Amino acid sequence: MRWSQLGLVVGMLACAGTPKQQPVTASEPAPATAMLTVLAKDAEGHPLPGIPFRIRQAMVNPPEVFWGTTDARGQAVLTVPSGWYVFTAEATGHQTFVDPDMRLGREHPAAVMMTLRPSAPVPGRVVDGAGQPVRAVSLSWIPADTTAPRLDLVGNPDGTFRFEGMGPGPGVLLARRKGYSDERRVFDARPVELTLVMREQGSLRVMAFGPGGRLAHPPEVKIKALDPVSKEGAWIDEKVKDARVYRGLESGRYRVTVTCPVGIGADWSASLDVEVVAGGTRELTLRFDNAPERAPLQGRVVGADGPVAGVQLRASSGDPKKDAFVSESSSTTDLEGRFAVHHLLAGPVRVVVHKGNTKVELGPDAGDVSVEVRSHPSVQGRVLGPDGKPLTDFQVNSTLHHEREGRYQYTLEGPWPEGLTFSAEGFASTRRRVEPVGERTVLSDVMLKAGRDVRVRLLRKDGQPALSKGWVALRPPPGNESTFAWEQAFLRVEADGRFLLENVPREPLILKAETEEDGTASLPLSPEVAEVTVPLVPAAHLVGTVADEAGRPLPGTRLMTGCEVYPDQMAVTDAEGRYSLDVVSGRECFLSVYDTGGPSGWPSPPLRVFWPQRFSSGRPGETVRVDLRPRTGPASVQVLFPGAGEWDRVLLVPGDVPMPSTVDAVHTLMVSAAEPDSEPAEQRPERQVENWSYRSWWEPRFSHLPLGRYTVFVLTSDANLVVLRYPVNLTEPGVHRFETPRPEEGGTRFAR
Repeated sequence: MRWSQLGLVVGMLACAGTPKQQPVTASEPAPATAMLTVLAKDAEGHPLPGIPFRIRQAMVNPPEVFWGTTDARGQAVLTVPSGWYVFTAEATGHQTFVDPDMRLGREHPAAVMMTLRPSAPVPGRVVDGAGQPVRAVSLSWIPADTTAPRLDLVGNPDGTFRFEGMGPGPGVLLARRKGYSDERRVFDARPVELTLVMREQGSLRVMAFGPGGRLAHPPEVKIKALDPVSKEGAWIDEKVKDARVYRGLESGRYRVTVTCPVGIGADWSASLDVEVVAGGTRELTLRFDNAPERAPLQGRVVGADGPVAGVQLRASSGDPKKDAFVSESSSTTDLEGRFAVHHLLAGPVRVVVHKGNTKVELGPDAGDVSVEVRSHPSVQGRVLGPDGKPLTDFQVNSTLHHEREGRYQYTLEGPWPEGLTFSAEGFASTRRRVEPVGERTVLSDVMLKAGRDVRVRLLRKDGQPALSKGWVALRPPPGNESTFAWEQAFLRVEADGRFLLENVPREPLILKAETEEDGTASLPLSPEVAEVTVPLVPAAHLVGTVADEAGRPLPGTRLMTGCEVYPDQMAVTDAEGRYSLDVVSGRECFLSVYDTGGPSGWPSPPLRVFWPQRFSSGRPGETVRVDLRPRTGPASVQVLFPGAGEWDRVLLVPGDVPMPSTVDAVHTLMVSAAEPDSEPAEQRPERQVENWSYRSWWEPRFSHLPLGRYTVFVLTSDANLVVLRYPVNLTEPGVHRFETPRPEEGGTRFAR
């Protein structure tokens, strides 16, 4: 994306801090080496000589490894290339020490202060509930000390095991074996000897009796884990006579739902929360004997033209997440629009009419009701040429029309504003924002203007033709309104640097051009011009550093802005945390951290998050500097977003920012706002294989926030742009949690 105008949000972001900006000279090459000092001591603070250690490059594959040993004073000094390293020290009789976040730079030598705690072997055995050994158990010790690595091993065939190098501090022991429930134990200090009892996973046997005491053969059952389990949905589902049996369940609470048909198109469901115990079988019988049935729901479906015949509707009662009994039943209206829904349980009723997707809520005593349906609104009108005569072939939002009188009818997504683009061969396209009034809205005639061809030639600074690929865009001058719908196009230029723009309207426009190698341009294009030579100016250069809170360089960080010159690749910081990027001059832009990179595994480097930084890209050929540092603060915002979709986005900006008023302002908001953390709110170190990136998408969290006011925006990023706004006031340290619905539920809709 590229953004040429900054709106309301830019001013509101002033409280986020202004980056350092000034012209600078080109960066010097990265130095070959940097200094590392290592100090080793024991738990009492005494120096430890003869401790071997190694440092491994974190961002190089395959990594280079450097070795060293502490001297008689417990010290060592190494000279190594600048960059990011993982430091490891292993010594007999001591717990292994790990620092996954060691950064060295030209002006930032690193010092590792490691305290090696005494270790001891910890033997143990694993048995089942009957006391028999369990073979080949996967065991992990995860110490609370994040400078100590986890210890992983597989038990012996006789059920015994032995941990080597376990430190004295607290930790978590995790044992896993197929067919058994996970065993997780928390220790305040290192255990002396371990005996683990692993129990076979639990089972659940479900029977159901429908209305009237009829036995279901077998029942339709769904189960959902209410407590976190490591094997969600991995249980075995079997049909055993008149029951359904689930084997391989982890210990915990489950919600069991049984559904039985009670008539044509009618189903009843009964739900119950149960506790499954490891190694045991839970017998569960669900009955509908006490389910109160209400009288049939009767009524009529009417539309704008009277009764609606032959439309299907579905009624339901009860909440599947909370209520013990839920019912659903369907019906179809007769010629007079009347319907009767049978086999509904007592309680409030929800009715959904398929026509127009109409939804109504009815009270528990509702009898003869009237349901009014509204179809998707539509707009209709004519498309004319410059001579006022109807066009027979044209498009409305890419939908082809062949109409002798130039008429069209277009169905909108809903009763909200929407943008329509009208185009035809040989004419300049035009865009119109429509607001439906009722089910059918008649629009005034759309008159397409005759287009013109404009020959464009791009020249480099030295007067030679610009031959590298690029793009152009035509925009109205600032302060002018235009219905011209032409966006931007990628180019293939001729040998002399010329290319042709077709169907350009005869009105004042601004021509913007960017090329991959030869520069950029922005100049007026008057209505009478048929051929234009465009002199390109050199790009500006953006340079800077990305460092942590202490100023240590952060190599391997990927950066992005909204004004890169033909951005095929992201800028990545080097071993000194430096970056360089060509940008279009004369722009107001934002620089954002896209990805901090680095190794995975445990322990992980500390999470660092950054505000997008606003900067001015300067004059052609000028070099501008922007340095990025992580934000720091004692508070976090956790957004509970259970209905999140693949294209939904949750963003945060400082200050009490009002809802944007235009699509352009929404785009500005999107580039200026902070994205959620790349890691979830809660990380359990024993879940090493857990997909943290996936969890952070579905559990958006913004951490390291200073106290103050913020605004959360939830957006749908599909064709129908909807935005939901939620103000937040952080007055105390800690995590502020709130739940938000989908943007469609109460959000503001924008016509693109």
